[in-house]
Amino acid sequence: MTAPAALITGASSRLAAPLARFFAGRGYALVLHQRSPRKNVAALAEELRGQGAAVEVMTFDFVARENIEAFCARMSQPFGVPEAIVNNASNFVHDFPGRGDANLLTESFMVHMLAPFQILEAACRDKSPDQRLNVFNILDQKLLNLNPDYYSYTLGKSGLQTLTQMWNRAGRADVRAFGLLPGLMFPSGPQSEARFVEDSAKIPTGRALPPHELCALIGFLLDHPDMPGGLFPLDGGEHLLARSRDVAFE
Repeated sequence: MTAPAALITGASSRLAAPLARFFAGRGYALVLHQRSPRKNVAALAEELRGQGAAVEVMTFDFVARENIEAFCARMSQPFGVPEAIVNNASNFVHDFPGRGDANLLTESFMVHMLAPFQILEAACRDKSPDQRLNVFNILDQKLLNLNPDYYSYTLGKSGLQTLTQMWNRAGRADVRAFGLLPGLMFPSGPQSEARFVEDSAKIPTGRALPPHELCALIGFLLDHPDMPGGLFPLDGGEHLLARSRDVAFE
């Protein structure tokens, strides 16, 4: 029996390694996407191959439309259409209303919206009729409690949230789209380790989100195929805090 495949975009991020180990542990073949060649991605791929997982690394910079299209044409070649798709790629660069950067906004829409849009369209076009897709879009708790920092990033992630909701209203039984809205997991932007510990204590649960808990939620959703797609905040109640700035600048 052929192993199912999982696609993880943005494989050089700190969250990608726990996600990749999680899916490999469940017997998935892995397609790891990276924006540019990174040593940590190569090391992760070798680690997982050493444990018996099939892993393909693909390098495409999603800020260019032609690269998105080239990636979509190739993403199913190694292991077939991925049954689990994790849109994790991100363009997290600071700007602010009144000091906005149109180039950052363009990049944000390419990475956070056009790439997931094209990936899902390609997967639905190429999959077998009986294949069910589970899509996990990595969002951000700040979408539930907006602040003006990371202006272009937030606009792009807002679009990805809307994309998630529209897929779930499309009436398809073969595609479930989940929007995961994690809170603080790792030091953010200019945040020092000391500030990270201090700010984590301000979250209602008193701690930052352990990455393995996000993976556990994905596992729960995979194990319950009758649960419809939707939005899931995993932030210890962080989005309930009244913040006027990002935690890194508070």
